[in-house]
Amino acid sequence: MRRGTYGLSYDISTPATEEDLPHGLMIQTAETYRQIALCLECSDFACLQKSDWICKNMDALTTYYTMLMLCNILPPGKLQSTVKGLKMHKINSYHYDISQDNHLGGQYATTLEGPTPSTLVPANVPSVEPLDDFLLPQYTKRSDTAMDVANWKV
Repeated sequence: MRRGTYGLSYDISTPATEEDLPHGLMIQTAETYRQIALCLECSDFACLQKSDWICKNMDALTTYYTMLMLCNILPPGKLQSTVKGLKMHKINSYHYDISQDNHLGGQYATTLEGPTPSTLVPANVPSVEPLDDFLLPQYTKRSDTAMDVANWKV
């Protein structure tokens, strides 16, 4: 069987995991992620991000069975009743990773699009402090630090 690089990704329903009965299992989502991580690490997968895992020099059948093994996390039936997505990916090339190009300061993000926390602005991105009467970005919670213009760049 041909070997290559395979990835697994999953999405677990937070409400179905954490809400009170009868709508959820009343389990912290972090425990679910911990158990999944232990299972995947035992199968030589490495975490790329919270729910994206990769294994080099693996075959498709072993990857598929690894996905099925995730159904054994505790309590029994937990994964089956809360999983929103569980996918296997064959990764032929990493040439399409544009993370750094898309990150602020990269090829596709050379300027600020709006007020940005000052510590998140790289030195190579032109910026200044906003005027005293600037508006907080949408969805930003009001707080003393959020209202301090010295904490922002535009």
